[in-house]
Amino acid sequence: MRTNKLIAATLATLLAAPVLAQTPPPPPAATGAGPGEPGMHGGRHGGRHERMFKSLSPEGRKIMADAMRAARNDDDRADIRAARDRVGALLSADKLDVNALRSAMDAERRLVDARHKDRQDAMLGAFQKLSVADRKAFVADAKAGADRMKARMGKWRDRPAGV
Repeated sequence: MRTNKLIAATLATLLAAPVLAQTPPPPPAATGAGPGEPGMHGGRHGGRHERMFKSLSPEGRKIMADAMRAARNDDDRADIRAARDRVGALLSADKLDVNALRSAMDAERRLVDARHKDRQDAMLGAFQKLSVADRKAFVADAKAGADRMKARMGKWRDRPAGV
């Protein structure tokens, strides 16, 4: 029973991995725009920080954007993708080597945990720089974003089968 749960969790992770591990577009060319101004972020995520931190002051948006940029590590992303590929290869083998699979999954988890810690450390540093008003605005924006995600997931989950 435990093995079935492990395999189901692994399959769910692998199915989500291509979406989660996509490499972001290259950074946009400098536009001269400051935080909160059009042109700050190019590519398919244009204005992402402005939407994420819309209630923060311009200074608060810059602090948060800088922290997120500093925590970004494309080497980690590639390592995580390789670890997930290893899990997939082990699952695809004719004979399932549970010990090797467990080891590969543990390695992937360590990489993800380290990346998460780095992000949290960067955010902790940024939070210390925010004003009280910006911290409260950040919480409100985060809650609103979580509510939007929950609503989207509910629509996805409740869609008719086969759509």
